[in-house]
Amino acid sequence: MQTSLRIFLATTAICRIQAQSSPQELADRVLQRWTEDSATAFASQFPFREGQEIHSNAAKAKLERIKGLSSVVHADQKTAALLLSGVPLTGNSGDDTAYGMGFSGIYEALADEGRWSLARQIPLEETGDITAQQLKVSLRPGSGVDVEDRLRVRVKGANGFASRLNHRANLRLVRAGGSEVRHQFGGGLLWVDLPEGEAELTIQFSLEVERAPQDPNSGCFTENFGHIRNQYFWHPMFGFSNPGDQADFQVAVRLPKQYSLTTSLPQVQRIEGAERIVEARSIQHTFALTLAYDREWQVVNETAGGVRLELFVTPAFRPDRAAVVQEFRQVHSLLAGRFGEPKSGYVAVVQLRADPGDYWHFNSNQAVFAAGSPGFFSVKDKNPGANLAHEIGHFWTSGSGPAANFLREGWATYVESLALEGEYGADTAKLFWKQHARNYFDRYDGRMAIWESGNQTNLNYDKGAWVFRMLEEAVGSKAFQQAMTDYSRRSLAGAADWETLVDCFQKQNVPDFDASRFLLPWLKEKRAPRLSAQTQERTVTIVQSGPAFVLPVTLEAATSKGIERHLVWIRESKTEVQFADVVSAVRIDPDEVLLLSR
Repeated sequence: MQTSLRIFLATTAICRIQAQSSPQELADRVLQRWTEDSATAFASQFPFREGQEIHSNAAKAKLERIKGLSSVVHADQKTAALLLSGVPLTGNSGDDTAYGMGFSGIYEALADEGRWSLARQIPLEETGDITAQQLKVSLRPGSGVDVEDRLRVRVKGANGFASRLNHRANLRLVRAGGSEVRHQFGGGLLWVDLPEGEAELTIQFSLEVERAPQDPNSGCFTENFGHIRNQYFWHPMFGFSNPGDQADFQVAVRLPKQYSLTTSLPQVQRIEGAERIVEARSIQHTFALTLAYDREWQVVNETAGGVRLELFVTPAFRPDRAAVVQEFRQVHSLLAGRFGEPKSGYVAVVQLRADPGDYWHFNSNQAVFAAGSPGFFSVKDKNPGANLAHEIGHFWTSGSGPAANFLREGWATYVESLALEGEYGADTAKLFWKQHARNYFDRYDGRMAIWESGNQTNLNYDKGAWVFRMLEEAVGSKAFQQAMTDYSRRSLAGAADWETLVDCFQKQNVPDFDASRFLLPWLKEKRAPRLSAQTQERTVTIVQSGPAFVLPVTLEAATSKGIERHLVWIRESKTEVQFADVVSAVRIDPDEVLLLSR
């Protein structure tokens, strides 16, 4: 949510000019100013629909903002820690809480000659970690959930513990060490007065889920089916791609036995009287779970390559269940053969009837979720894509840090190209890459870098996928597969950022290849490389204008001896290439395997 934060900082700059005489006056003034500002700037900052940017009327409209917290949790003569929170009202409380992340949090304030101003928002992972969550959930179809959550947390410093929670939660109990503890909750931010160190925290709350929101993507409960996604903030979490809330989860859900339910984790179930009890545990650290239920699902259990595959779909779901199983087996075999077996042992395919539309939607933990009834796996013509393969690809990588979405969505989009080539051939894969290059240059080149993009746009689907393709071209297929196998293993075992990826590639000892120098410009620069050729008889000089990239470039030219090609690494602004004779018809990257401004 970097864009939200930048927008808010424009407001805080004004608040610095109008410094206040005390930390509390500053907190109150900032919250009041934030609430008064018209909320048009939240549009397109969070891709609630994977693969689509937000252009809804709600996102474009001026949204009412409601106040949360404005209080001081720590202060001395020079510094203070403030709680500030609030949310815009989008029509879905999960979306409200997500859009409010850019503002809501703990802030450092500084005094200058008795006048207080905001200095920065303190990242939640600087103040603490969530290491485990044990959830007991009573799910009321068509209504909401009652939750008891026992968390293991680690507090860093003197500012207590803070996390995010759906702003509509009705908080009933907050206890630590067997006793109730001082806390504050509002605007999607929960703060608990805990000392530095390890603690066990128990919270109890209820949450009513929207029955007919304008956009049901994050959460919607009806009498017959419903869901709350990992982005609904239906239990405590820090945000997205945050290394501080990657926790072990245990969950037990009770609901009427007429309904089936998925937790997005490997699960077992039993019937006790009138209730179905579903119990699950995470197999790798995660920040959040997705819950979904349906009265008409017919749950099917299959095996695929050693994986327990569980389908939560209605009989009307298309493609039919046999086709889904076959497609999963093919894609899983393709990826496991190249990049190793993730060893999760469990995958669920889930139909969300409360989410309108018919497409493969998103991945959450060990589950792939479809909106409605997609009716397809992949598309060959015009705008090729392999949507189910994309979601299956997520089972191979996780990621954290500033380029986390590149490590997930860039990778999963790259996986689509493998599935398309396997099913339709090289020409379709080539069309796929051209489409993503066109998308990138039409929408993002010169405007945004992967490093700063967060989750707001489709940049990582377009440019991020190309980076993985170019990594493969740079090191060769064998080294690429070995490096990605290593990264997959490491990222699924714990927090793994772009530097972990660099380490995995550097270990392949590819001659002339420096993984960090290759990767960083693609992550941090807003523009793709600009290359041109200058010719003088037998010499061609490749000229790189703008940011400096380190690239393996194929240079092709016609000479009296025929077509001649050279593969050279460019590392400077100018690189000379010698041909056998006088050159003509020079082409840079004739096979179009690089994302270049042409």
